[in-house]
Amino acid sequence: MSQDCVLGDESVARAKLAIDSFNAENYAHLITIGWAYRLDCDTPISDVFRQYIVKNSDIDPSSVVSLPYSRDTVGDAFFSLKFSQLNGVKELLIVTSDYHVNRTQRIFDTFFSDRLRVSVIGAKTALANEVSVQEHEMRSIAAFDKTFSQTNCDDVACLCETLSTLHPFYNGEVYPKIECK
Repeated sequence: MSQDCVLGDESVARAKLAIDSFNAENYAHLITIGWAYRLDCDTPISDVFRQYIVKNSDIDPSSVVSLPYSRDTVGDAFFSLKFSQLNGVKELLIVTSDYHVNRTQRIFDTFFSDRLRVSVIGAKTALANEVSVQEHEMRSIAAFDKTFSQTNCDDVACLCETLSTLHPFYNGEVYPKIECK
């Protein structure tokens, strides 16, 4: 996303795939996720995605829900889990980029366990076969596995405790610490 809150090509490809998937399956909600990560733009990327989807589709705006709290894929899974539990969601289709599908599937499967069905699809990118990108994804999976290895992932309070104490994006090490409620 640019400083003017305009989605980049990869994000637009994700949004278009989300619109097509939502329309094909007639889901109840289309959730957009992500915080205001840019210092030069106060708008959360979840809101920018929501605005793009509402403007570029015939999806009822009340069906497009922005969750502006997550700072990475782990947070995406955690905040999606909380939303799903509050709203009786039975199935999730996660849209990401093609190079990010395996890591996303691993994280969401860990957090959602047997709670509901989770599928992940990826928008095509030029990065799918980049060795450095694949190596980064593998390092991130290893870091995730290490961080959550001792966590009872069937308990949302335990997930939040691990997130708020061990994950640097949520424990105050890199960004402000989250509170578990």
